[in-house]
Amino acid sequence: MYKSLDTKQQNVKRWRIAAGVLLALSLLVLLYKGSSYSPTVEVKESKVLVELFVMSRCPDAIKVERVFDGVVPQVYSIMDLQLNFIGQLDPHSTYGVKCKHGNDECRGNIDQLCALAHNKDLAMFWQFLSCLNKNPRMIGRGEEALKCASLAGLDSAFYTCVSSGEGRQLLEQSVENSQFIGVNTSATVFINGKPRCVEDAGWRECPGGHNPSDFIRDICAAYKGSRPSICSEYPPSRK
Repeated sequence: MYKSLDTKQQNVKRWRIAAGVLLALSLLVLLYKGSSYSPTVEVKESKVLVELFVMSRCPDAIKVERVFDGVVPQVYSIMDLQLNFIGQLDPHSTYGVKCKHGNDECRGNIDQLCALAHNKDLAMFWQFLSCLNKNPRMIGRGEEALKCASLAGLDSAFYTCVSSGEGRQLLEQSVENSQFIGVNTSATVFINGKPRCVEDAGWRECPGGHNPSDFIRDICAAYKGSRPSICSEYPPSRK
């Protein structure tokens, strides 16, 4: 009888202790939530996707890319770039694709895709592309790509890409992207998946304008994170 009573008293004591511990933990949680402490968490904001539907030796494409010479250096930190090349898939051709301006263009496309895939940041890639566009007749000829790759500081991964099957795969995937989306005009610009502008022997379908400042303004407006200071100079247009 006494042993049974002692056991019940001990159980009650244990339950009281457990309840006290839970209460203490609850109070600590409430105090933590009410404190001003904020742990440092790396938040990766989604960058604005700019897609260029182009051909590397196309005059219209080069014209658009030269406009973006004034865009990318300003907002490359908040944008991603995708090159979607226009061509026809052909497994029997040298590079798996038929390009409007011949095999030199196909090779130029590969050079650009490999540089985009293997760079430290978008600014490095754009330095490479701008270098190529200074001498359009040499695009797709190995020596020019090597010179521009060295100038931009691209490493061995770029050279491996252009000289292996990786470059061909990138080109085939790029052309498939253009075909899937249904774009066949070089040069066409998309921002965040929406048509933004076309240059085809003249600018058209560019309701927001086609100057560097216009593209900077739209990229800044589309970015949802903490904008770089340059964006304050390009407030959203009033519609």
